[in-house]
Amino acid sequence: MTGRAEGPGPRAWTPDTLDEQDWLVPWSPGPPGAPHATADVVARVIHGLRHGPGLALVRGLELDGLGDPECAELCRRFAARLGAVLPLPEGPSADDLLTAETAPAVELSATDRAADQEATEREGDARTLDPHTDRSHRPEPPWLLGLLCIRPARAGGESLLVSARAVHDRLAERDPSALHHLYQDFHFGRGPDFDRVSPVFQQRRHGLHVQYNRYWIERGQQEAGRPFPPGRQAALDTLHGVLTDPGTVLRVPLRRGDLLLVDNTAVLHGRTGFSDPAGPGERRCLARVWADRPAGR
Repeated sequence: MTGRAEGPGPRAWTPDTLDEQDWLVPWSPGPPGAPHATADVVARVIHGLRHGPGLALVRGLELDGLGDPECAELCRRFAARLGAVLPLPEGPSADDLLTAETAPAVELSATDRAADQEATEREGDARTLDPHTDRSHRPEPPWLLGLLCIRPARAGGESLLVSARAVHDRLAERDPSALHHLYQDFHFGRGPDFDRVSPVFQQRRHGLHVQYNRYWIERGQQEAGRPFPPGRQAALDTLHGVLTDPGTVLRVPLRRGDLLLVDNTAVLHGRTGFSDPAGPGERRCLARVWADRPAGR
């Protein structure tokens, strides 16, 4: 464990220090009629994920004439060139097509919040999602998150991206006691076959590793039947403040045909609230894919 600042580097970015060319990759298909990206596109994405800011956005995939499931398959095929694509478990919470059919119109009671948060986690409504990392129903979170924009929202719905390394170093400099707590174990939900205990930050072979979802941490702690140790709640509050600081968050409006790829262990993601047309088949829709890091890398 270490609570020291790790210093400057391509992973420790903020919106002011990150150039668009560091993460934006124009789509370049192979031979005419081939739906596959060129080796250069794939190489640039891999470099951005492993040696750059931990994210890449491939802009301009051709989706005309494709239905939503076909777009999702295109997303999976691209991700398969980067890592081992993970099968999503059955059930609405892990759909590969993320849409928002309705938005809540009233304040929810405390008893309804847990079910509502399940919907929020799978982007089942139109409210803001604070920066977080994805989890899976396996012991470890996925390495790669891919989101292909099939239809953007009519208004809003920008992706929010945050460098875990930049957040870590800011805490190391300004509030090391909070960072110390974030290196301790937290419960990330409980239940049959789903006990997850992990620090928010830890040092691993590939460098700094982050795992964070405020809702699941608080739910896990509650289900464990124990209050947070002294200072732990304050540390989460401090972390939330840094994660939502406009100077920390890169805002990226996704266009149709944009494929956002994120190292889920190094970059946190979220989304602004949005509004959409009422008609079916017109609402915001993203295809999602998870993948593991290639063996030996």
